[in-house]
Amino acid sequence: MDFADDVSLLAEMLEVLVLALTVMQEEASTFGLQINWSKTKILQVSSSSSSSTVQVADGQVEVVDAFVYLGCLIDSSGGSRGEVLRRIGLARSCMNMLERRIWKSSIRLETKLRLYQTYIVHAWVRDLGHHKVPALSPRCI
Repeated sequence: MDFADDVSLLAEMLEVLVLALTVMQEEASTFGLQINWSKTKILQVSSSSSSSTVQVADGQVEVVDAFVYLGCLIDSSGGSRGEVLRRIGLARSCMNMLERRIWKSSIRLETKLRLYQTYIVHAWVRDLGHHKVPALSPRCI
């Protein structure tokens, strides 16, 4: 069985995108491939549509405000704020895991600080246009 992952289609109109997805499914089926409609997402930028799903060929495709593609958060705003906040959240999660295993251990403070500086965050504050978002707090050291 073959797998083809991470296809990205762009269109200015939803109807054109639905047609492109239908054609893609027809072409893929000639090679024995199937599109997993439950993993397929449509992101509409600046749309007034309130539909949560779209019928494409023989499947329902979810219309979303954001999704993770190749490890990065893509959202309808087109900015990077959501992705930076997501990564800060991931770093906080790592810090919480480290807090249980390393920060509360008997490792010397100097080593803890080197680990923190190397693996967690190089900058305390990320500049997001006119917003400043604090990255992490050193409370656990």
